[in-house]
Amino acid sequence: MARHIPGPLFFDLHGPSGMPMLFLHSTPDDHRLWMYQTASFSSWYRTIAVDLAGYGRSPPAQKGVSLADQADATWEVVDRVSSGKVIVHGNSMGSLVAMHMAHQQPDRVPCLILSGTGYLPTRDAMKVWAKRYAEEGIELRYKQCLDHFSPPAQKLPHVQNYARMVCELNNPSTVGSIIAMNEALYRDIEPDSFFDELRMPTVVISGTADRNHEAARELHRHIKGSTFREIEGAGHAVMQEAPWLYDRYSIELIAKHGLWPGEMPT
Repeated sequence: MARHIPGPLFFDLHGPSGMPMLFLHSTPDDHRLWMYQTASFSSWYRTIAVDLAGYGRSPPAQKGVSLADQADATWEVVDRVSSGKVIVHGNSMGSLVAMHMAHQQPDRVPCLILSGTGYLPTRDAMKVWAKRYAEEGIELRYKQCLDHFSPPAQKLPHVQNYARMVCELNNPSTVGSIIAMNEALYRDIEPDSFFDELRMPTVVISGTADRNHEAARELHRHIKGSTFREIEGAGHAVMQEAPWLYDRYSIELIAKHGLWPGEMPT
């Protein structure tokens, strides 16, 4: 069992066969961030959408938890489905967990698909979020879920419904877990060598309205051989604002390396 995580993670599995495809969410979201991708890719893969510790239906994240702990716990999930390779998607915090997974077992990750992330030598914004959660409480979660979308998208009823849906699974330990993960994000800064050592095929997908957009370009430069794709007008949650483009850019990478069994999207 992973350190600082008192129990196995919850995951949502779809698709009867095929290579596993893993989805790791941002904070303060949960596995439903990937609702469009699990619906789409489960036609071809066994999709595994995980609630990271402290989110959704998973056990709480204890103080001192690290991104490596979350990666350990997620490998435990993958091992319940397959002992082989797994294509890994991550958004924001989930992208960092995905990269830690790739470091831990590089031979099992044939492709990395990263979004809502970037090369950030410091993550001061996460310190601000931790402080705000300590002061404002769990009510802040709804606001932060909306903050992951571009300003026009935040006004859409289905986006607001998504944010409410995530918050319906709040429990007494949720705010402490979110604070613990924000502390991990600003405490455990990866050295440049962490990115330089990632050798598997990688695509960095970024919305032009994401505050991390330029940092995403820089991350692409730090991951040797990676590709960069941008989605005009999208915010942090690119997979929800433009799922047709997010999926297309993912498939481009997967197909290039012989892992896409379907037809190319038009």
